[in-house]
Amino acid sequence: MNRTFCKLPRILVCGPNPSWQKTLAFDEFRPCEVNRAKERDCRASGKGINFARAVRTWGTAHPAVYQFTGGINGQKLNDWLRQEGIESVSREIVGETRCCTTVLCRKNACMTELIEPSPAVTPDDVEHLKNDILSALPDADALALCGTLPEGSLEGFYAALAKEAVRMDKPVLMDSVAHFGETLAAGVTHLKINSGELLTVTGASDPEAAALALLNRFPLQCVAITDGPDKAFIAWRGVIHRISIPPLSGVRNPLGAGDVCSGVMLSELLAGSDPLNAFNSGLAAACASCLTQYAAEFGRAEALRIKTEMRTETVTPLPPDT
Repeated sequence: MNRTFCKLPRILVCGPNPSWQKTLAFDEFRPCEVNRAKERDCRASGKGINFARAVRTWGTAHPAVYQFTGGINGQKLNDWLRQEGIESVSREIVGETRCCTTVLCRKNACMTELIEPSPAVTPDDVEHLKNDILSALPDADALALCGTLPEGSLEGFYAALAKEAVRMDKPVLMDSVAHFGETLAAGVTHLKINSGELLTVTGASDPEAAALALLNRFPLQCVAITDGPDKAFIAWRGVIHRISIPPLSGVRNPLGAGDVCSGVMLSELLAGSDPLNAFNSGLAAACASCLTQYAAEFGRAEALRIKTEMRTETVTPLPPDT
């Protein structure tokens, strides 16, 4: 455990499926051929870690990430977090923490992600990590549920954490589709999801109608939807706000941009921003992170500059089918 005490609002970040991330950059990547990388970088990553990194960079809240780690990759990941100064609580498991590889093609400005299978966790592993988080909740200001779950006995894991946080009147942001319906029903207050995921988990064809339907069905305050460089939108108080993102020049690495959006959004919510303004800040930080070489890293000043170039359109759609 790497623990730093501070007076900033405290966010518990449940990111149970981290990765040791290898990034390889190529002048041109050609599938089915021998490719020699021009640049190589390795570091701790995964949705929870990227979320925590963004919160720490934004500077208005303090993150503590909770996760499973194991093997040599797990040790490297924990060592990296200590060096980076990100507070973490890692439950050691028998399996090896996965190593995921990002392939960046500079010529086409595209990214390919290779994801290893996750190590399995035991019921004891799950119970220990859940208890670690539950014991820390009373002193926290918010809970974030980030990413996929590893193989193992994790039915109800996210839902149990969300239910307890809501009982303590703490906001819960979910950036995941794991056990989607049961977790939302447990009391998630803010959902951040990308458009493709939203359509997949709801079976809908219109993401805006799907978002409004989720607001009607679950005790959510807002549903924030990203769609890469295309328009984002947020459903809040029965209204859709569409946000136009300015074109970005010099994109280097979009990995982790969605996690950055979530981390900054929750930070801003805790600072008193309304959901629309908080989401706009998150989107701007996500854009800024795409301009850096390393996943989930960005400059706050650059994010604030980008935010001034974003445009919001508010529409009142027809009521969704229930």
